[in-house]
Amino acid sequence: MNFASLPMYDLPELAAATGAWWAGIARHMQRAGIADVPDVCTAPDDLEQHWCSPGLLFSQTCGYPLTHRLNGKVQLLGLPVYACAGCDPDGFYSSMIIVPAASNLYSLADCRSSRAVYNTDDSMSGLLALRAAAAQQDAHADPFFRSLLRSGGHRRSLRAVADGEADVACIDAVTFALLSRIEPDVVSRVRVLGRSPKVPGLPYITSLTATAEQMERLRTALREAMADPGLSDARAELLLSGITFPDPAHYNVILELEAASSNLTLT
Repeated sequence: MNFASLPMYDLPELAAATGAWWAGIARHMQRAGIADVPDVCTAPDDLEQHWCSPGLLFSQTCGYPLTHRLNGKVQLLGLPVYACAGCDPDGFYSSMIIVPAASNLYSLADCRSSRAVYNTDDSMSGLLALRAAAAQQDAHADPFFRSLLRSGGHRRSLRAVADGEADVACIDAVTFALLSRIEPDVVSRVRVLGRSPKVPGLPYITSLTATAEQMERLRTALREAMADPGLSDARAELLLSGITFPDPAHYNVILELEAASSNLTLT
């Protein structure tokens, strides 16, 4: 039995659009000759186990897991393109470096010895983006931040900065754009200080067991879904504007950023 998921930008307010988007993808997968396409997405408790299962037909992950714990365990299917600030037509994206709107922080250098917050330890857009951006500042022997809080999600990190519980965070560009529409009152209480270095965005993946023929059928379905006029409303709601199919080696830039910033002490 195959299964699918769309866990990366799964905000509750977008559940209807996410469901419609998957229904459209599933329909095009069936037309492309893919067997055993699930009607609905699952919401797995253990994402790593879910992603590594031979029954995985389709999901989306972050670039950091792709280059680390999922390396050699899944296949890169495609790279969705998002239409918002901080995202490029080739699928590369950055994180928005945010501070409280009323703060006197006007550069990342000003954030030295401040309180930082991030989403999860395996996040390119939350933690590694923050580390890479800080590493671009002048080298300094002392820890860059006074404290570093793990929030558990980008939305929580943004709220922590808006509420004055933290001074700086990196928020995925797509998440920031979506929350700007969903929670404008919260977003209005933060200010974008800058952007982190750009990397390939959050990839669509499939099982390592998928054959070359199955991969091509899946990619055909994605091309058709991205061009389907009947899915335009769902795509617009999710900020989706296209699909690319990069060489997996493009994601090596994440490893390069990690290596370049490995000597930086955050706290």
